[in-house]
Amino acid sequence: MRFLKDGPYEDGGGIPPELRDKRLTDEETAAVIAYIHVWMVNCFKDDLTQLLAVAPCLQILRELQSERRLPRETRLYVGDAVWTAAKQGNGYVKGADLHFLTRHRADDRTPAVSVDGVVEVKSYFRTPKSLRRELDYHLARARRGLRVGASVYGANQVIVGNGKNHDLARITVAPAHWELPRTFRFDGKGGRKILHVDPMVAPAAGDRVERISAHEWRVMLRWSKEALDSASYGMTYWFMEKVGETLYAEGVPKEWGEMTPAEAGQNAAKMMLYYAILRCRTRHDEQRAIALYNSYSYGCALGMNFRNPDGHREMLWPEDLDEIIAHGKTKSGCRIF
Repeated sequence: MRFLKDGPYEDGGGIPPELRDKRLTDEETAAVIAYIHVWMVNCFKDDLTQLLAVAPCLQILRELQSERRLPRETRLYVGDAVWTAAKQGNGYVKGADLHFLTRHRADDRTPAVSVDGVVEVKSYFRTPKSLRRELDYHLARARRGLRVGASVYGANQVIVGNGKNHDLARITVAPAHWELPRTFRFDGKGGRKILHVDPMVAPAAGDRVERISAHEWRVMLRWSKEALDSASYGMTYWFMEKVGETLYAEGVPKEWGEMTPAEAGQNAAKMMLYYAILRCRTRHDEQRAIALYNSYSYGCALGMNFRNPDGHREMLWPEDLDEIIAHGKTKSGCRIF
């Protein structure tokens, strides 16, 4: 709310004394940018990817059950439904992204749970070796104990693998590699230039499920990393709209008189991001702020991929797009990668 309402100081250099209590400090501005990236963009993208992974993982579970490698009682648990015991203390920490679990209880037996499969889901690209290492790490943590919903299982109640052969499914899930369209054009309407970026065409094929061995699968989702990026940045831009509806419920600033409160929220976000770029102290913070500003203003496909000859993001302006249409790049050598 303060970022959209007060924002960073709107220039470089020191903040004038009379404005120090009316603007965000550079540290506060950097914290807002980091929060949007880590706790909004990345968390939403990770959760979305986990949800998309559910269908192919259920397909694998049913396949294993039809082969009688896993019992009919085995269920798929997603995300925070399962926590693993911390290495120190009595707490619990997040485990694998998805689990195949079979919960046992018969007569006077001690309640037990068998971990029959673990799934590592990534919204970005990692090597198969690093993904396998993460699965090993999750299994080691699961052996220390689990909390499944309201039920707690100590280390002596956790069984890793099912049946005499201790069958265990190991699954990795990653996005596809296809790119969003970079093609665009300007149309004139009422004396205004309107940017049109060609829309994404979803692939006709479904998720690709590849069985590497009897107990190992590799899943490539139907959706690409860039499609997930676009959805995540779009979600945060929508969130700015919702903040605007609250912030400007009593009326928008006079200079934005033709805007609705929702439109004013999004406009404020872009304006304050522009000021934030002027205040960034590190290249890392600057690149994050530019990624948000460009994506909100021109869409993820163009905004995230407008870069200089060194590969760094630069602020994108309509004149840059005119030069790219005419020459394939700007006078300074920036282009859409």
